[in-house]
Amino acid sequence: MQIDSDTTDDGLRQAWVQFSAADSYEEYCQYWLELMCTRIGGVSIAALVLESGEAGFQPTAIWPEKSQTDEEFTALIEEGLEEAAGLVHTLASGGYGVAFPIRLDDELVGVVALSLRVNSIVLPAVMEQIQWGSAWIELLLRRHRGREKNLQFDRLSGAVDLLGAVLVESDFNSAAMTFVNELAAALSCDRVSFGLTKGALVEVTTLSHSAQFGKKMNLIRRLSGVMDEAVQQRGVINYPNTFDSSSLLVEREHAQFSQSYGNANILTIPLHSGTHYFGAVTLERPADNPFSEDEITQIRSVVALSGETLRNKQNQDKTWYQHLISACGQHVKKVLGSGYLGRKLSLILLAAVVVFFSVAKGTYRVSGDSLLEGSVRRAIVAPFEGYLESADVKAGERVTQGQEMSSLDDRDLTLEKLSYLSEQAKLQRQYEEAVAKRERAEAAVIQTQLEQNSAQLKLVESKLSRTRLRAPFDGIVISGDLSQRLGGAIEQGEVLFEVAPLDSYRVILWVDEHRMADITEQQQGHLVLNSLPETTSAFKVTQVTPVTEARDGGNYFRVEAVLVDSIPEMRPGMKGVGKIEVDERKLIWIWTYPALQWFKLKLWSWWP
Repeated sequence: MQIDSDTTDDGLRQAWVQFSAADSYEEYCQYWLELMCTRIGGVSIAALVLESGEAGFQPTAIWPEKSQTDEEFTALIEEGLEEAAGLVHTLASGGYGVAFPIRLDDELVGVVALSLRVNSIVLPAVMEQIQWGSAWIELLLRRHRGREKNLQFDRLSGAVDLLGAVLVESDFNSAAMTFVNELAAALSCDRVSFGLTKGALVEVTTLSHSAQFGKKMNLIRRLSGVMDEAVQQRGVINYPNTFDSSSLLVEREHAQFSQSYGNANILTIPLHSGTHYFGAVTLERPADNPFSEDEITQIRSVVALSGETLRNKQNQDKTWYQHLISACGQHVKKVLGSGYLGRKLSLILLAAVVVFFSVAKGTYRVSGDSLLEGSVRRAIVAPFEGYLESADVKAGERVTQGQEMSSLDDRDLTLEKLSYLSEQAKLQRQYEEAVAKRERAEAAVIQTQLEQNSAQLKLVESKLSRTRLRAPFDGIVISGDLSQRLGGAIEQGEVLFEVAPLDSYRVILWVDEHRMADITEQQQGHLVLNSLPETTSAFKVTQVTPVTEARDGGNYFRVEAVLVDSIPEMRPGMKGVGKIEVDERKLIWIWTYPALQWFKLKLWSWWP
């Protein structure tokens, strides 16, 4: 069978007339396929498959109309889409199967498939005819896409213009009034209503061309019911719906409202952010002016963009306590409502912790910086003026009782002692001579001189014995280093060394004045030194002194305690942290007491 291009043929002429008069997308594709099959001839079945957005490739036209494709023909179409190239197959049912791809800017947008009985000689001409004819489909698709882009641009432009008008307004009421008035004017609506959810219902907040209205008016109550109907069903309601008879949404409120106000066309679009629906917009038109599908799509775009902005403006206009109440309400809903399992578990865990610490008790301790001192601190002082001869020890060294620590130069004292001894011998001879001569008066005078000489001699001997400075007990030298002063002069009473015992200590604690009311004598405690963090030593409070010291921006009292036991590694001067055990109290009180005390003090200072 050959291709016939004779325009006088009745079938072909009729096909051209129908194709030229097509006024819809579907008719254009159907009449084009009929025209192609008529021109080619010998076609038993043909199909035009085009891309349909998210639905993918779908049959757009089948010739003859309402024909059913078999599995072999369906496989031919699928192979044509997969290979994206012209195909010719011999069919098992007889004849040939032809598939030709339709491209738009290197993008596969469809395929034409034909089952025909022709001579194999004309198959190249058939493919050429399909290739030339596919240009009409490409033209249709370009026009269709251009029209869609223009519609999208118009929708976006209208939405942006309205959004700009809403954003210019400084407060929510003005922005909402501008929104409904502009929407009513742009879409030729009799009335546009805007409402926001309040609790479980929608409350009408703004009507177009109505600055003030009573919230108890019958119109407002009916509009609120209309908005509730759309929000509760989470869907757009267009009443009466003339182009979607499959809609399952309930329209009872819309129908009653339309009948009450002149059988008007009503469109209600719920506003939502994610899964949260926060309001609705209702548009009303006369009965002879229904909403088209394109208009509904445009209105949804405009409302979705401006509705969220209006909601934000309303939130911005709220006072601080309204924000606080709203935030608390949202958190309560999350805790008591469905979902948010992690938040609920966290709250239960927190409640369990609070209950536990409100019932459980622990030891209340008062801590403070601590200093370790020797229980006795003996000073080794210079017994008289002199010169330093030797220094055998210095700070940090251990000493034993009676150990020589230092010595003074005793040469002058030794010479002085020899002088008194020679003088004593001289006076003794004179005394003996006076007694022999029986000169009693002279003997008495010499006796007195001898006694005076003996006293001076004892003084010198005492000084000589004190030139050797010895340790008063076993301990450690905590201050004093005379190694750089050998041969130097020292003053009487000058402190040369300080010695403290190694087995007897006292603890000095600095306690914050806020905790002093809890401290009494005989309380027990524990000490941890900075240099011995792994060792805990017990102590007992012996004295609470009125001595204070300003430290780290606070006022601290000096508390003295005695160690119950000591360890060899301890040394006077070591610092650490001591904790005085007061009594057993609830853990919640122990942890919150500082904050409560601070709050009470501040409240007292601020109270007039």
